[in-house]
Amino acid sequence: MTHLKDRQTFADQVYAILAAIPAGKVVTYGQIAKMAGLPSYIRQVCFVLRHLPSDHQFPCHRVINAQGHLSVQGETYQRYKQRLIDEGIEFNHHDKIDLKKYGWHI
Repeated sequence: MTHLKDRQTFADQVYAILAAIPAGKVVTYGQIAKMAGLPSYIRQVCFVLRHLPSDHQFPCHRVINAQGHLSVQGETYQRYKQRLIDEGIEFNHHDKIDLKKYGWHI
């Protein structure tokens, strides 16, 4: 069983990574888990993102799935897509982002 302190430490690592993603770049959930030192914690990254405070300032629109797609739907999808386009990120005709071109690789 993971202790609350351990979960908070992981969440803090995710927050720090989110805050560091530069404009015009995207990162996958798996990359965030790997950068946080726990590559198998992809679902936990999703959990942290789903439970961010409503007034957060993190660039969640820059987090995509490993296939190059936004994983959100509806109005949030449209808002995130527009924010990425405003940052210069292009989507192909399948609404996919080229990770080789726009991926943040540190």
